[in-house]
This record gives sequence, C-alpha cells and structure tokens, in this order.
Amino acid sequence: MLQRKGFTLVELLVVIAIIGMLVGLLLPAVQQAREAARRMQCNNNMKQIGLACLNHESGNQRFPSGGWTSSYVGDPNRGFGKGQPGSWIYSLLPFLEQNALYQLGQTNTTSTSFATGECLTTPIAAFICPSRRTAKTYSVTGSYSNCNNFSGGLGAKSDYAACFGSTQMVFSAKFDNSASPNYNTKVSKIKPATTPTGIIYDCSETRMGEVRDGTTNTYLAGEKFVYADKYEEAYDGDKLVMYAGIVNSANSTEHSNFRSAGNFGTFKQDSGTISVGSGANEPYPPMQDRATTMNTSGNPYLAFGSPHAGGFGMAMADGSVQSISYSIDGAVHGCLANRKDNMPAQKPE
Repeated sequence: MLQRKGFTLVELLVVIAIIGMLVGLLLPAVQQAREAARRMQCNNNMKQIGLACLNHESGNQRFPSGGWTSSYVGDPNRGFGKGQPGSWIYSLLPFLEQNALYQLGQTNTTSTSFATGECLTTPIAAFICPSRRTAKTYSVTGSYSNCNNFSGGLGAKSDYAACFGSTQMVFSAKFDNSASPNYNTKVSKIKPATTPTGIIYDCSETRMGEVRDGTTNTYLAGEKFVYADKYEEAYDGDKLVMYAGIVNSANSTEHSNFRSAGNFGTFKQDSGTISVGSGANEPYPPMQDRATTMNTSGNPYLAFGSPHAGGFGMAMADGSVQSISYSIDGAVHGCLANRKDNMPAQKPE
C-alpha cells in the first residue's frame, strides 16, 4: 500500500514558527532602513533651505527677514527685506522654485489686504520632515490682517524653524515709533538694545559680515520640537501657517516658525570650557518629539527638536547640515545660536 508524501502538522507549525522568527528579525532592519532614508530626505530639505538662504543673501545682500508679527503673512507686493511682512519662509519661495506661489495675490500696489489664501493652504514637501508627517494642510489658528480670503481652519505648516538666537523670543522691532506695523508708513530700524542674537528675526536684514562667529559655527535654521500626539492639531509651538512672523509676546505658545537656544545673558570661556556668564540663564534644551503626557517640563515648544533618535538636524549659516545631539551642553548650544558672542564654540563631535 502506497503512503502519501507530505508535511505533518508538527512540521508545518515548525516551518511557520521559523518563518515568523525570521520576519521578526528582519522587520526592525527594514524599519531602520526606512528611517535612515527619511532622515536623509529631511537633511536634504534643510540643505535646500540653507542654500536658498545663501542665494537670498547673494541676491539681496541680506539673509531673509523674519517678517512682522504673527498677525501678518507674505505680501508679493512688498519685495524682500524688513518691509516684507511675511516670514522668512515666504521670502525663500522664489529661491526654491516656488515663484508662482510667491506671486499669488500680486497687484502691483501696496495694499493693506490682498487675496493670498491659496498660498497659505498650499503645502510644500521641502518644509515637512517625512519622519513626522506628510505634506498636506493641518489645523491652524489665527487670522491675518493682510489676507482677505483665508478662512482659517486648515493651512500649510513647516517642520523647520529659523534660529532666533540665544535670547527670549519676542517681537523686538518698532514701526515709526509704534509697536504695531502699519502698511501706510515706512518700517523703521530695529532698536539696537533689543536686537536678537540670531540671523533671522523680526524685520531682520542680517548681512553676511554680521555673522561674526563664522558661518560654519552659527545656526541658521533647523528642525523644531513638536508634541508627538499633536501632529494633526494646532497645538503649542505649532499653531500658525508657515508664512506668519514672530509673536508679539514673550515665550508665547504661538511661536511656530522660530526657535531659540534659550534666554541667556553673556557667555565666558575658562580653560577651554564655555559657560554662561552674567545675566539670564534659561536654556531651552532640544529634545526628541514626545507626547504631552510625558515629562515635557520647561518650554519645549520654544526649543529645537525632531522625531529622529539621537539628535536633530540644523542648517548652518554656511549652508551645511549638521546633526546636533539632544544632550548638547546648554552654553555651547546657546553660543552656536548666537551670531556675535565672540566665543569659539564648535559643534561637538
């Protein structure tokens, strides 16, 4: 009598178990490879942002301005510089092959209100970290004084923020001796006593020669911290469209397109070690994205950060992209964010 050849139930279960173990071993490697690819794309985004800033500086002899207050967005009729009410991101659009988006609402006249809602609701992949979210519109808050066709609710956001410096983030400019911008008057110069220490801030017109600490060792823009369970929402540090300027309130949770290394006074060097000198000493430590239910003491919504493990990406003023550890010393972090502290701070290896 012939016997049928085949697998027994035990043999089949053993084979399935072995395959399951192999898949279990393979999945982490696949996930790591995917994350490495996403992180490379994120670094490429910052590289493009850094190069766009340098091209802006080359064409206009100044780095992009940070715009006016958070109540204003970009105006294609007002060109570049401190007279442009939109954020630094808006001023970079022509240098990122987004000139058509930049020109939406152009009327060839200086108006207090114009139609640019389509611009505010058009996401750009170059400003989104693929490890965090996709390029689409997200919940935002606020209305904008110079935009007459943006209904709010959904808008384009950025996962990258300009470095305000090593000082408290608050609107610092003045407009013809007034605290509020006015489309019908000329924007006056920044008060020297309140000038932020970064390269990009409200109404800034920073020249390359003003980066006295060297472009290689000075932050320009980088990844910002966002609460991991609030990616889809308008939450602290991520509420506004990416074309809005700085908030006219110190340490506000509204800040979306700017980050700071902290609120410091002066720095000093002793035996090769950089530390905080006199004045304020409030660091904003960078951190990996985490949920609101986890320990997020301090003001993480003012700090740099990212969804990546180990560190966050930063575009330096020379156009290079560096990975900065979350454990970086607070004083060194502050010096790298400060364009003019005269400290020989370098990115830790």
